[in-house]
Amino acid sequence: MSRHRQLPDGNLESVEMSFSLLEPLRQIPIACIDVETTGASAEFGDRVIEVAVGRIEGGKLVRRYQTLIDPQRRISPGVTALTGITQQMVAGQPTFADQLPDLLNILKGAVILGHNVRFDLSFLDREFRAARLELTGELGDVQVLDTVRIARRRFGRGGNGLQTLCRRLGYQPDTAHRALADVITTCSVFERLIEPVGGWQISLCDAIAQQGGPMGLLPAGPRQSLLPLELEEALEQRSPVMLEYLDAHQNRTRRIIQPIQVRRFRGELILVAHCQLRNDRRHFKLERIVQLTRLSDALVGDSSGGVSVG
Repeated sequence: MSRHRQLPDGNLESVEMSFSLLEPLRQIPIACIDVETTGASAEFGDRVIEVAVGRIEGGKLVRRYQTLIDPQRRISPGVTALTGITQQMVAGQPTFADQLPDLLNILKGAVILGHNVRFDLSFLDREFRAARLELTGELGDVQVLDTVRIARRRFGRGGNGLQTLCRRLGYQPDTAHRALADVITTCSVFERLIEPVGGWQISLCDAIAQQGGPMGLLPAGPRQSLLPLELEEALEQRSPVMLEYLDAHQNRTRRIIQPIQVRRFRGELILVAHCQLRNDRRHFKLERIVQLTRLSDALVGDSSGGVSVG
């Protein structure tokens, strides 16, 4: 099946539509994507600093793509602390627009997969628009699969960060918090999540049902949360979490907080939270947050289950 989109010169180009919902996943190319970013929100101007894609065909990871990106803006300290990606590493790297043909080459003609993929897609949407392209126009009417949504229906809300979830499913990654490493982990998590319901033989329709319904490339509504997963869930459940934070001297501090809200103040995103250390309400710059960790993970000495807010 195909549809058409209008090119800048007025001509029409055929764009392939999504696969039959009855086809088994083994017969459908799947592109698993992950991005690292300068900060927590595409809406407030943060940019992609690394992008990776793993293409699955026949139930196997057959192609990989990864590149650092020059975001042409400052990387927040919390992101550098967690990922190790510095300003010097991205200086002189291709811009997002420069590498876009290679990225599209591995994405096109595939179902899109990710972990909390709505967050990644929000950044892709912004970067595509900055390059004067439309995400949906380039990729077509594709289905989207999200391992977070599948995990929430299987295990409930909370505790579905990628590193926590992969260990729950019996997979131990060598590396975390870099785009390609997280792509490989997400592919393994997805395979383990679908294993009990038929594995790669289940239909695309059944895979979509496992996550509670279809997803598009763009949010269903403007108010849909596009925050990193741990922050979104902590705000939603008003549950205490372990905060790892960089102070003004770049020293890492750890404290238990109960997130209340995220708001914008003087051009910066601020997390308002009750701090148990101070027994008072405190404000934390999102750009200085290294990670948030559920207390059940932190108390057993596991800080890798947190997710960067960058």
